Amino acid sequence: MQKNNFINNEISFSGKYSSSIFQTISMSIKLYRNKFIFYIILGFLGRAFLLINANIIGKWADHLCRGSLYCGNSNDIFSNFSFYDFLFLLLSLSFIGLFLSIIFRVFVSRMGTYSSSLLYDETTLRVSRFPIRFFDTNPLGRIITRFSSDYSSITRMSGGPLTEVLSITFDLILYIILILLASFYFFPIILVSIFLNYYIYKLNKLKIRKERRNLSISRSPAIAHFAETVQGAKIIRVFGKDSIFIKKFSENIEKYLKQIKKTNLYINLFSLQMSILNISLLLMTGILGVWLVQNKFITVGSLGVGFTFILMTSTTVQVFFEWVSALEEALTGIERMDQYLKSDLEEGGVLPSEAKFLTNHKILSKKEDNDILNSNIFKLDNAEITIDNVSLRYSENLPFVLKNVSFKVKNGEKIGIIGKTGSGKSSLIQAIFHLYSLYEGRICINNYEADLGQDKKEGYKYIDLNLFRSAISFISQEPTIFSGTLRENFTTNKNMSDDEIIYVAKLVGLGKMLSNDKKSLDTFLQEKGSDLSLGEKQLICMTRCLLKNSPIILMDEATSSIDPYSEEILVSATKKFLQGKTQIIVAHRLSTIEDCDRVLWLDSGKLIMDGSAKSVLNAFKSFEGTKIH
Repeated sequence: MQKNNFINNEISFSGKYSSSIFQTISMSIKLYRNKFIFYIILGFLGRAFLLINANIIGKWADHLCRGSLYCGNSNDIFSNFSFYDFLFLLLSLSFIGLFLSIIFRVFVSRMGTYSSSLLYDETTLRVSRFPIRFFDTNPLGRIITRFSSDYSSITRMSGGPLTEVLSITFDLILYIILILLASFYFFPIILVSIFLNYYIYKLNKLKIRKERRNLSISRSPAIAHFAETVQGAKIIRVFGKDSIFIKKFSENIEKYLKQIKKTNLYINLFSLQMSILNISLLLMTGILGVWLVQNKFITVGSLGVGFTFILMTSTTVQVFFEWVSALEEALTGIERMDQYLKSDLEEGGVLPSEAKFLTNHKILSKKEDNDILNSNIFKLDNAEITIDNVSLRYSENLPFVLKNVSFKVKNGEKIGIIGKTGSGKSSLIQAIFHLYSLYEGRICINNYEADLGQDKKEGYKYIDLNLFRSAISFISQEPTIFSGTLRENFTTNKNMSDDEIIYVAKLVGLGKMLSNDKKSLDTFLQEKGSDLSLGEKQLICMTRCLLKNSPIILMDEATSSIDPYSEEILVSATKKFLQGKTQIIVAHRLSTIEDCDRVLWLDSGKLIMDGSAKSVLNAFKSFEGTKIH
């Protein structure tokens, strides 16, 4: 990343595909590997039963004209077959072949879909544990593209098209075998056809691969810009800047369409070259076949079978390499998903026991998962937090936002944090949650430090990062509402009763929303709570925090969006529920922290004063003014 450039450029792949993506494919099908092999064998047998009918029809033709000039008079197992014997044999083989082929297509398509879904889930597990800096430097649309367009290209190929490629491969193998059974004279033509088609594929492969990669990259800016436009639609309309965003979106789409045309041009040129080659080979085969029959090297039946298979082989070889070329679109999608799959997680980030892909990340065992889930290392009303010489910056090329900050919050103590804009208040919250890597210093809860993969020091105690974070509840100034029911937004604890949820929700002022009815908990909330007022969102988040019942509470001006009447109710409720808990309140209004045990004053990332609420607030007022901006 270059200096002063806060958005990373998207990685552009080149050259051969990395062996890493084939390892990823192998991991995707690992659960179904034995079944996959079994159904491939069934598919091969199914195609064999269907294609061998052509040889039998050739024998039938020779049988009908036996003794004539170009049919010969050979004796074989079909010599005594009647019309109905041939018909019964053909129908039987066709039925068995069709039945096996259907089983192959259905189950392989299903396993391909399951495998691509597993790849999606495994990638999501890892992306959800990426460092926050990753989301700061990568546009939302770029990330969405990986999970939409790139994943879509994988799913398109993992279903029906995958079975099509496998069926074509079976056909090519069987064509060679069956042509050899009909007449050896046609075998060299098959080899020449395969070699020349492969040569043309090699000539075009790198060009097409490069354009497909460029197509995936050119898609991201349009999606990213569209996502940003939708998120900021209200602001754009208020300032009347619709035309600017439409113009920018049109420019991105135009670049994408140009790349589509360029990619399709290379693909169509590739297909045209193969068509010209195969037409030439068929002409040569026809002339050679007539000469072989006239000189009695082969029979008419063998010529019919041989020419049929040569025709089918030429077409199939062309289709095969076109499918292989199309398959590279899916490989490009896997390549881009694989990049996320193998990227580093946040410091201390680990994968849960349900993770199935063995990447370079630590995966917890089921026992470790259960130990974390059932841990009572932090008693609900007994937690103190220590900030020891903490320095933080969001990136190596950015200035420090916290500089050697140290303080301690005792069990049950309530402290406030004040400071002007840019003083480091929100950065302190980020540091406590370890959302960004600390440059130096320690943050402990009850003398336990989060295990971030650092060198362990003797005498220090370490716990899992998720367990460390579970001891803290956070209420943001910008409330987060999820698309789902009201109950799901309140808590994910399935053991919590509806009565308990309703009791807490009413105490914080959500009585009207619940209307004394448990069914109201199943009310569906729109994405980001678009059907709620800002105050209602804040109250829902407050209820969520109280129901979590963590020993440490962080609040970033939690009552800023609530009317005075609701604020009075909320303050009364929180005093009851938060009594005895350790509280840290980031203040934007001085009245919020007047009843705090202590107040910390931050300025330019430094802690410049720590004392009683009265002394710190008086000093701050005289220095900054009567209101925090």
